[in-house]
Amino acid sequence: MNINKAFAIRTSNLLVKYKMSKYRLEKLSGMSHSAMIHIFNEDYNDIKLSTVIRFARAFKMTVPEFLNDPIFENLDIEI
Repeated sequence: MNINKAFAIRTSNLLVKYKMSKYRLEKLSGMSHSAMIHIFNEDYNDIKLSTVIRFARAFKMTVPEFLNDPIFENLDIEI
């Protein structure tokens, strides 16, 4: 699994947990619609730290809280 897939899965799980739409996440994070499409279609090879920070803030989390998920503990994540 690559880092973008892990990021997309984590974000999707948080959207469900917080009952938030992708559109709402887009607005709260300040990400463009096209960037959101690329993230969820896993078109990027990696994710920028600024994107992680934006998403964490949108979910009212710290970056460590956002990254505190078993999906990121997988040692087979491609970087």
